[in-house]
Amino acid sequence: MRPAKSYWRFKYALIISGLILSISFLAAFQLSGASRLVSEAAFRLSGNPFIALFAYLLIFGFLYALVLFPLDFCEGFMLERRFGLSVEPFAAWLKDEAKRSMLSSVFFIVMVEAVYAMALKFPHYWWILSAAFWIAVSVFLAKIFPVIIIPLFYSYKPLSKREIKDRVLGLAGKFGIKVIEVCEIDFSKKTRKSNAAVVGLGGTRRVILADNLVNEFGPEEVSAVVAHEMAHHKRRHMWQLLAMSAASTALFFFILHKSFQHFSGGISDIALFPAAYLLFMLYEMIAMPARHAFSRRLEREADEMAIAATGSAEDFISMMRKLSEKNLADERPGNIMKWLFYSHPPVSERIRMAEEMRRDGEKKDLQ
Repeated sequence: MRPAKSYWRFKYALIISGLILSISFLAAFQLSGASRLVSEAAFRLSGNPFIALFAYLLIFGFLYALVLFPLDFCEGFMLERRFGLSVEPFAAWLKDEAKRSMLSSVFFIVMVEAVYAMALKFPHYWWILSAAFWIAVSVFLAKIFPVIIIPLFYSYKPLSKREIKDRVLGLAGKFGIKVIEVCEIDFSKKTRKSNAAVVGLGGTRRVILADNLVNEFGPEEVSAVVAHEMAHHKRRHMWQLLAMSAASTALFFFILHKSFQHFSGGISDIALFPAAYLLFMLYEMIAMPARHAFSRRLEREADEMAIAATGSAEDFISMMRKLSEKNLADERPGNIMKWLFYSHPPVSERIRMAEEMRRDGEKKDLQ
């Protein structure tokens, strides 16, 4: 079996196992009465509902993370090491996991406390206000991501390779995108994978290139990657995805509101949090294929626009094949796996699309 197929067989198994374990834990925590006991203990600690909720979330979050840690370790560390993708020592990986957990915990607690406050003050309209708050937080995170979040895990430095920098800035001019900086980040200290991104909004927008990409890919191939990312910004794909996600989030909050009207205390009953979280997970499992299908359409648009901007389907094909090899991509996943997990078209489909564009271009030249 090819390494990529073997890698993804384990990856899919771990992802599905994680979903089953999460659902099992939430159901058990709710139905066993453990959630009610933790809620009562939190209120004995403080009569203030927001402090009690904070204490409850700390206990719940710790137990949830503890249950899932073995699978996170297998997927995030052992699997990557086994297939030669990770070069990060265990201690460094654990440190990164601790930072990720801290960041996600802060975000999680802030969001839940905000929803709880709105549910208490506006019991009939809290779901609308919660969706609006989610949109505002998402835009804020996109703004600060390159300035605050990325430097917690990687070191920036200005891109030193002049030819690649000139190509990137030339593409930015062609797309009409203002970029404040072209940076290289030290991906190689953690992984052998390669990547690039255009991150931030307005005054924080910058192009970031993994050092693996800069050192192992040709300038034309790097240009193909960057052109794809810039096409997303040119077509405002991020805003389209945000709008779709906001609508999906508003629908979930509405379903949550209607579902919990039948319970005493409704959504403001802290002890029902595992049931609310379980409903969220089930909703995400149902909604995710539609979101992925929409995302795959946007990715295809970005691919087509990138090829048109660089004028070379050949460079795009070369880049995709090299990325696929280095990142151990599953080039031809089954339809079910594609439907469930893929926000991007599989590599084989992206290469086929580029080959069709190349043939169309050759026909036009002949005519």
